[in-house]
Amino acid sequence: MKLVTRLFASAFVVAISLYLASCSGLPGGAGSPTGPSSSYTIGGTVSGLAAGSTGFVLQDNGGDNLSVSSNGAFTFKTAVPSTSAAYAVTVFSPPTPAQTCTISGGAGTASANVTTVVVTCTVGTASIGGTVTGLTGSGLVLQDNAGDNLTINAPGGAFTFKTAITLGNAYSVTVLTQPITPSQTCIITGGSGTANANVGNIQVTCSVGTISIGGTIAGLSKSGSGIVLQDNGGSNLTINANGSFAFASLLPAGAAYAVTILTQPTGPAQTCTVTNGTGTTSSAGNVVNVQIICPAIFHTIGGQVVGLIGTSGNMVLTDNGGDNLPVPGNGSFTFVTQIADGSVYDVDIFVPAGTQPQGCVRYNYSDTAISDVTNVLIDCGHNDWAWMDGDDTGNEKGSFTAVPNPLPATPSQNSSTPGGRRYPATWTDLAGNLWLFGGYGLSYDPNFPLQPAYFDDMWEYTNTHNYFGGFYDIWQVTNTAGSAGPAGRWGAASWTDPSTGLLYLFGGENDVTFYNDLWSYNPAAPPASGAQTWSLVAFPGTLNGVYGTINVANSSNFPGARWGATVRVDPSGRLWLFGGYGYDSSSNVPGLLNDLWVFQGGVWTWVSGSSTANAPGDYGVLGTAAASNIPGARQSSASWLDASGNFWVFGGFDLNGTGQPDALNDLWEYNVTTKQWTWQSGSNSVNQPAVYGTQGVAAATNVPGAAWSSAAWTDLSGNLWLFGGQGFDSTGDGSLSDIWEYKAGQWIWVKGPGSVSQPGIYGIQDDPIVWPEVTNNPGGRWAPGYWTVDINSGFGPYREFWIFGGEGDDSAGSDGNLLLDDLWRYLPYP
Repeated sequence: MKLVTRLFASAFVVAISLYLASCSGLPGGAGSPTGPSSSYTIGGTVSGLAAGSTGFVLQDNGGDNLSVSSNGAFTFKTAVPSTSAAYAVTVFSPPTPAQTCTISGGAGTASANVTTVVVTCTVGTASIGGTVTGLTGSGLVLQDNAGDNLTINAPGGAFTFKTAITLGNAYSVTVLTQPITPSQTCIITGGSGTANANVGNIQVTCSVGTISIGGTIAGLSKSGSGIVLQDNGGSNLTINANGSFAFASLLPAGAAYAVTILTQPTGPAQTCTVTNGTGTTSSAGNVVNVQIICPAIFHTIGGQVVGLIGTSGNMVLTDNGGDNLPVPGNGSFTFVTQIADGSVYDVDIFVPAGTQPQGCVRYNYSDTAISDVTNVLIDCGHNDWAWMDGDDTGNEKGSFTAVPNPLPATPSQNSSTPGGRRYPATWTDLAGNLWLFGGYGLSYDPNFPLQPAYFDDMWEYTNTHNYFGGFYDIWQVTNTAGSAGPAGRWGAASWTDPSTGLLYLFGGENDVTFYNDLWSYNPAAPPASGAQTWSLVAFPGTLNGVYGTINVANSSNFPGARWGATVRVDPSGRLWLFGGYGYDSSSNVPGLLNDLWVFQGGVWTWVSGSSTANAPGDYGVLGTAAASNIPGARQSSASWLDASGNFWVFGGFDLNGTGQPDALNDLWEYNVTTKQWTWQSGSNSVNQPAVYGTQGVAAATNVPGAAWSSAAWTDLSGNLWLFGGQGFDSTGDGSLSDIWEYKAGQWIWVKGPGSVSQPGIYGIQDDPIVWPEVTNNPGGRWAPGYWTVDINSGFGPYREFWIFGGEGDDSAGSDGNLLLDDLWRYLPYP
């Protein structure tokens, strides 16, 4: 505070000194009667400016804009320095209504204040004129606005009326006297209008005779234009619409005429023909029977069917309520009947396919045809993403609004959604509902002011069996009051027990705390009963694992605390847990793990891998099992159980064969019978790019790029599927959103962009119907929550794949580090 006071006092002293100097008459002072001024003002007077004028702006030296709205004196705000003193006053914008303003004395070098610039405004005028063609004699007299007579003699040419008219006023040029010697008839084209500038395009065409040549044109496309006719090789006439026409040049009786087409119409192209186009005039009257016939333009209507199962469906499409078209399978289609240019088409599904549980959705099915239509899309759902819930923008905190249970018959849209987050724990319960716990991210809850954070909230998403669910599919926070639960965390392992339906949670991490506690949650009990609560199943009391003897179950065994492990549970309820980042058997420093565990009957068994962190891999020979083979230690890898119950692992952030930490794209299989690992695909080197091949086509050379924090699932046939993650495309690294299938020993790039860090294509959100579309795709992301939902329908069972959030790109794609809260559903081909 003392410093501020001192500065203010100093400034005050300086200001007083300057003021005294200015008043003292000292040389150089601003008020000195003998010293020169340091700058000069520039101004003058305006006259003739119409009352109520707007928009009139003057400039000095190309700037210092000054708006002037009335006559009288004016002065620019900015003075010119005496060191240069140059000024140049110009008109920046003229006044409205239009006037012409001229400046005199507007430029020079000031030696004193300038007041002599004179601006004079007068009402603007426009000249009226054009061109006379075909004149061979004398006596042609034109008029403008019934006056200002203008006599024109052969050979004609350009003309301008003597009297200009005020800008904005109307003009009307007519023929007062037709020419004589010889007698001619002159016709005026474009002779009237409003003069907003000089007019010079009036056309006066003089002909020998009085007979016009014309007729009618029919069939010219409504979307077409540009047909140009000629008579006798000249007298061009452009026509843009159907109806009658007449050439400007007149012919005498007995003269020949020959009407031809100089330029055929375009947009769309047509080939028109002339009927009655030649003949000889007579005194009987004008020729009006020339016919220009333009054949009608027709367009085909078609598109694509995608997502249809098999090739034996009985789907029938219609256009405009008819023209039935059977479409038994996927591929392109075209209706037999074409429709006229400019007509409306409306494609509908007359008979459903009858080969799949969900219906098909029409896109681009109705419009006006101005060319062949090929973009009608009949989308039958398979190989589609549907944007089910959440936002298409990142870093959203979510929302929550409680809804009645059960839902009313006609519910309204509920916008509840967890906030954007990564590494949440997820479960699918036995009823097919989706559950989500915690993760690192954002919350709607104002009690968490410091965000992002580690959360312990539990959410349920219901009604997943309704394919077009819409408003019936909702997120709700479950009631866990009165029961202690797991601490907020991310990167925990989670699974559903298929016999009891209990949801299990193991491990994870919160800031710097690693966990190896085991919890269960009962989703079947009504929330109000208090039974829908967390129960602590086991807590070993130590961060280090108790490994015991390999392949020997023991109630004392327990995996060490860890983050980013991957788990799978088989139909019998046997859980497989692999790797992660955490504590081995003895070290007090966490590291990467490659231990494989089985949890069954409440007992853990260490079945493979090292009890020491950061163990390198031993790849052996590609495709050959061996007792010494072992994947390197890793975190955030993807895993599966195949149809035979064997455990598979892909990539992750791991250690390669030389112990180097980085991303890999190696694929491993653990045979549960032989208890041996086999390196099945990918590289034993780090950071390998993807080889995409042809989308939808398997090839031995295809392989996903090195990645971690991907989502993975097994289909009902036991094939392995992989989505997204952080890793490599064919040229670089970033967030992925590609889908791969591993089938019969080969990778297939199924869907999604073959490049990293792509924005999401969200399509239409449910309102109230879900809109799956083949063009939809989530943005690149890693560490989403994910689930599978099995649907049993009259057409057989199928499995859906769902993802929520993660970190990556939203619809804008401008920032790949956004926490996402969007919920997506994917339905692959069976």
